[in-house]
Amino acid sequence: MRITIVPLAALLIPAAAYANPPADDPPTLHVDPSLDECEVHFAPELTQSAYHRFAREFGSVSAFKQMGAPQVVGTKGVSFGIEYMAFRIDERADAWNDTFSHPTADHWLGSDKQFPKLKLRVGVGSNTDIGAYYTMNPMSNFGWIGVDVKHALLRQDEQKPVTVAVRGAYTKTLFVDDMDMHALTGDVSVGRTLRYQITPYVGVGADGVLARETSSMVELDTEYSLVGHAFAGFEVAYRSLRFGAEGQFSAVSSAQAQLAWVF
Repeated sequence: MRITIVPLAALLIPAAAYANPPADDPPTLHVDPSLDECEVHFAPELTQSAYHRFAREFGSVSAFKQMGAPQVVGTKGVSFGIEYMAFRIDERADAWNDTFSHPTADHWLGSDKQFPKLKLRVGVGSNTDIGAYYTMNPMSNFGWIGVDVKHALLRQDEQKPVTVAVRGAYTKTLFVDDMDMHALTGDVSVGRTLRYQITPYVGVGADGVLARETSSMVELDTEYSLVGHAFAGFEVAYRSLRFGAEGQFSAVSSAQAQLAWVF
């Protein structure tokens, strides 16, 4: 059995928020004094084009990331852990300003976002895993839950120099009343374990995003987007410990890190 976990301290690091407005003619914030933090609430000013951009960017960053080498955990293997995610958005854009409300007129959303994810992975065969993840932004009203299946097409051995895996995933956005958002992901990755159990890997794929507006403030068409992505990362194994880091390059790029125990 394999179990993956990272320090609980990551849960204590909140999403960043700017105390001062952004430079270069900042937009007017949409204020709701009943809020304690910035939350996803659509403003009447939200246009179809801004909603399209928001659905594309928010949906792509929500999609269940691989965050790990292409190796599978194997039959009856189990992995449980926490990863930490960070990404940057343009808080001045209508796509983000007209989709969020704020407790005060100077309580800015902030362009830098960080929060942890809980992850579980189970081996259902020698070459196939199923996985799940859950996260919520502790400083807002949105979260994501996702499931995936990963299958190793090739497994590195004396005759095969690399491991190659394909993966499919589904992600649902949670807690947001103003939209119903889903993402379907497909990707392929290749990695090779080197000396000292270091495994660099790369991959490509795409996220299909569906965002249906359910707000009483606007009437917008459902948005559909196909967003390509590429990723690169590494994983280091030392006895029962695993450490990994990954960069995802897409409509909104992100970085993930994971520290794990494996046994």
